[in-house]
Amino acid sequence: MARGDDIKKILYLAKDMRDSTLGYSIQMIQDELEVSRRTAMRIKNIISDVFEVEEVLNPDSRIKKWRLKRGTLDRITAFSADEIAMLEDCQAYMKSQNYTNRCDLLPDIIQKMKITTNSMSVNDDVSDLLEVQGYAVHQAPKIKLDSTAMAKISEALLAQKYLSFRYKNKKGEEKDRKVEPYAVIFSEYTYLVARDEGDTVYKHFLLYKMQNVRVTNEYYDKDENFNLQEHLTKSFGAFQDKVPMKIKLLFSKNVKDVIENYSLHPNQQIIPNEDGTTTVTFEAGGAYEICWFLFRWGKDVQILEPQELKDTYKKLLSDVIEQL
Repeated sequence: MARGDDIKKILYLAKDMRDSTLGYSIQMIQDELEVSRRTAMRIKNIISDVFEVEEVLNPDSRIKKWRLKRGTLDRITAFSADEIAMLEDCQAYMKSQNYTNRCDLLPDIIQKMKITTNSMSVNDDVSDLLEVQGYAVHQAPKIKLDSTAMAKISEALLAQKYLSFRYKNKKGEEKDRKVEPYAVIFSEYTYLVARDEGDTVYKHFLLYKMQNVRVTNEYYDKDENFNLQEHLTKSFGAFQDKVPMKIKLLFSKNVKDVIENYSLHPNQQIIPNEDGTTTVTFEAGGAYEICWFLFRWGKDVQILEPQELKDTYKKLLSDVIEQL
């Protein structure tokens, strides 16, 4: 018999010992599992080590019997107050970020968890934890999600079918697209990672610019070498360039504590300098988004390299000044 089958039999025995009123003797374990007495004793000891076992007292018999204490197995599959509270935290955060289409099922899941746990004290603990933790949601600016479009994207991703839509580019030109969808990036804006039919380059499409989204009846062969995390390391935020820039930034000593604990990019290198300043280097594409990010640091950041990024930063600043 395979080891997996042996484990399954022992677990079924533990379940029966939980449900039994009179308990199980060594002989009964022998008979049920068709094992030797010595093996039956070892199995009983294993169950005793893992679960809470109690002896069933019977004054009319000298044969010892045992059973699992009530609720022992239930605690293995039951959810703790911390776990349920954490999921409710996640639900609140997803709603705050407008990911409503991704969390429609969470209320039902949470309710099933509470019912499965079947404990008023746990449900009370969940409420207490949420109150004590004071879960706060950062109300960051964000673009609203089109739930219908997201549903179509999810369908296409799961079925590995082409997705078609009408898309307006940066120049305002509209074009019908047919793409292989690979992933969705959630940030201030929501992007579809996809590549055009017959192309090998992965592009980012802004969800709010995608019109008349529909799933085609055609399947595509997914590139099994595609790795979303590796793909994202080439970009800053959701913006990508064909050739990532080698970026070098200098942060003033005023933000030393913050920047040394700040994650700008997955492949960043942070170098503390003797004068209290901090040098940060990384490779990424997306000059505009990098500049938008740097604006928040004001005069506490200086672009050292590359010149291309400096020029983009100057142009954006100049454009803003002209509006004043």
